[in-house]
Amino acid sequence: MEKKSNIHRFIEFVIDELFYEESLNLSKSKCRDRTNYDFDNPTYITPFEYVFREYKIDHLSFMNWREDIDDELSEDQFHEYYLYLYETDEYSRIIESLGEDVFYILFLNRELLQEFNQLFASYLEMCNGDEVAKQTVLDRELQEIVRDDYKLYRVNIPEWVKRAVYFRDRGMCVTCGKDLSGYLSLDNKENYDHIVPLNLYGFNDVSNIQLLCRECNSGKSGNQSLPTTRYQSWY
Repeated sequence: MEKKSNIHRFIEFVIDELFYEESLNLSKSKCRDRTNYDFDNPTYITPFEYVFREYKIDHLSFMNWREDIDDELSEDQFHEYYLYLYETDEYSRIIESLGEDVFYILFLNRELLQEFNQLFASYLEMCNGDEVAKQTVLDRELQEIVRDDYKLYRVNIPEWVKRAVYFRDRGMCVTCGKDLSGYLSLDNKENYDHIVPLNLYGFNDVSNIQLLCRECNSGKSGNQSLPTTRYQSWY
């Protein structure tokens, strides 16, 4: 399993699209630097620059970027500045940093994770019988991870995934709430399994793993179980 999960990639895609849409709607009034009270010599700052500042990532400001432009300021230049930023390593760092922050919040919501993985599973299921998908598997040599029916082969769950899921689920079975920490009973063994089973086109992804007790995992038996929406109170 990769540490950059499917939900990481989805979040980064959404943020990237939002930035692009924002760049198309920028205007002089929206980008006017309100901290500059010299109305005869206005300066401008784009919303992207505020994000760079918040994450303390060095970047070329809009005003410095347009120093070599002789033309009068036009609103198209704000979008052109975005296109410049898009090609920089700093932009990639911003997208990744924002993605990590959003992931931190979403990873706590098991119901959302199930719906997200059901969505991904539905797309994978649609690949079954599709000639383009079949050729893609061959071209990318994915036969070792993808079965003929496009269900994925099971892989060993890494320790870092187990740690993340264990602490997210507070050491309790997400179905029955049984304590699996070993403090209350040594008989309760932790089991890690897929939220959306591989048999139902689930993914081997940290966002698709949950903590179960042995009994609930055995009763699941390849079928999908509904994650509890009961969360332990913070205080």
